[in-house]
Amino acid sequence: MKKFLSLATASLLTCYLPIAQSLELFNDDKSRLDFSGNLSVYYIHGEDDSAINDGFSRYTFDMSHQMKNNWKALAQLEWGVQLSGTNNQIFASNNGLTSTGPTADTTWVRVGYVGVEHETYGRFTMGKQLGVSYDIGSATDYYEVFGGKAQGTYNFGTDGGFSGTGHAEQAMQYKVNYQNFSFGAQYLVSDDVVSTDIENDNVGVQFNDSYGFSVKYQAPYEIGLGVAYNKAKISLVADVGQILNTIESPQIDDELITAHIIYRPHGSLGLHIALVYTDMTNHDINDVGKVMNKSSGIEMLTSYRFDNDISLIVGYISLKDNSNTVLTNNNYHLNYSILSAKYHWDDDFYLFIESKIDDSTVVEQESNLAENATALGMMYVF
Repeated sequence: MKKFLSLATASLLTCYLPIAQSLELFNDDKSRLDFSGNLSVYYIHGEDDSAINDGFSRYTFDMSHQMKNNWKALAQLEWGVQLSGTNNQIFASNNGLTSTGPTADTTWVRVGYVGVEHETYGRFTMGKQLGVSYDIGSATDYYEVFGGKAQGTYNFGTDGGFSGTGHAEQAMQYKVNYQNFSFGAQYLVSDDVVSTDIENDNVGVQFNDSYGFSVKYQAPYEIGLGVAYNKAKISLVADVGQILNTIESPQIDDELITAHIIYRPHGSLGLHIALVYTDMTNHDINDVGKVMNKSSGIEMLTSYRFDNDISLIVGYISLKDNSNTVLTNNNYHLNYSILSAKYHWDDDFYLFIESKIDDSTVVEQESNLAENATALGMMYVF
């Protein structure tokens, strides 16, 4: 049950849900400070166990300051929040991911950057921020509990900080809009190790610097197209039990190619469709923590919002190990459908039910990662 609940919570946290509004704390027509966030909790029932978990909860401070020549200084600080504790009896109570994996803290930094922006010349930021590849992968990242597992954003069981695809650590970004196009570029400085082997914590991945690009195009008929590329240098590291006594493999490429197609913006009345496809090389792990040499992912989200404030959602998640080496055991195929419904009681509050119908093939046969499950919860947005 631990692994099943961990999967559910990690998936939930990938949803970077839009905030309906923010509370203006200060505004003197030159400097502005806004406060926003959301709080969520849900009940989850698997085939053998049940639990009440923290959902995706956070609070955010957005700051901006008008400068001369139409330039604007900006900054953002965002913290994840664990609403309640379970004394570590259920691993999933850690309702957040960091660059090294699940956090044990009740509050942790998710985003923190400073930058400048100009309407013509674009935006430049430095710090911990969502990677440019997430500009593309986020198209399907609106599930409440079970989504976000095949887009390559939160790889190696982390928030994607060291690879640069998720909450990129130590990242520099430049973004600019031109007509119906949006462009993004990123460079990330990293020299960190993340443990990846579930069965042997002494095995990890050494990350080095990475870079990425993204392009989005708003096409006619409310169709959005996008593609992104991210590349990092990694090496596998095995700690043999003594200080500075490690075995390190040669550097290899960690690559992610992501593409999306969207019909109408998420949250629109009526029909909305989003599809994300990913092609990955040494970018993620299977259910027993082994790095997949080659893998591919598909995420689909189809929703219809009725005039009576009810939304119905149907989706599909597939992450398949296509490795061409015997070292990775390529039986792994995360493969499930999602059925969900929301009642938008108010613009800032909704109830949801979300079910996962699982047909996955996992390496660890006793694992319950592939079991059916249903979650029932609520979200308050402020």
